[in-house]
Amino acid sequence: MSTVVARVYIVRHGETDANRQGIVQGQLDTPLNDAGVEQARLAADALEDTPFEVAYSSDLQRARRTAEIILEKHPGVNLETTPALRERYMGDWQGVSIAGRGVPPENTEPTIDFTARSAKWWNEAVLRHAQRKASELQLKLKLAQAQPDVELEFEPVHILAVSHGGLIGTLVTNLLRSRKLRAGEGVVIWRCFNASISVVDLYEDGKGVLVSYADTTHLNVVDMVQENADVARGA
Repeated sequence: MSTVVARVYIVRHGETDANRQGIVQGQLDTPLNDAGVEQARLAADALEDTPFEVAYSSDLQRARRTAEIILEKHPGVNLETTPALRERYMGDWQGVSIAGRGVPPENTEPTIDFTARSAKWWNEAVLRHAQRKASELQLKLKLAQAQPDVELEFEPVHILAVSHGGLIGTLVTNLLRSRKLRAGEGVVIWRCFNASISVVDLYEDGKGVLVSYADTTHLNVVDMVQENADVARGA
């Protein structure tokens, strides 16, 4: 039976005023509103007991601040911000209401580039940690074989990644389509709500399982924004 070597917690940033107003943000650097800060704190509560070793975030402040709030409960874990985890660049649509949109502008980030950007981050960041832990596991298994009386202790690396709804959906969908991941029983790819948490387990054999997607059970918020203007139909 294959062993989990990495567990990735992918969190969407908390709510912004632009989310609430149905305005396309793309790579505009919008802040969390009060509801978004509270959502981030609820996500932090849900992840309080998770032994994070590594944390990544989009460098846009709505994601970065969400990650910072989560990591307040994890002193000593450094946050690495990266433009690779930014939302899709939406060109002339940025700052525009979702209402009445038609054909995406020509200066929108091409889908193929957006998909490649998220996949490159996954391969260079997440898989690097998974491969490191897989090598560590193999060394410990060899030691256990040589010294049967020694109890094998192994803990997967726990990785936090805070990003945006469009990127999270694109990343996960691409990993599933390429069969690098399979969806766990009952897991459905649907809307990625603000401050939702998705979990991926990666095994020593290189395969992975999407354990949950866009879970919001930790949020005691009834009036969540239902539609993401950055990934709405036509984008």
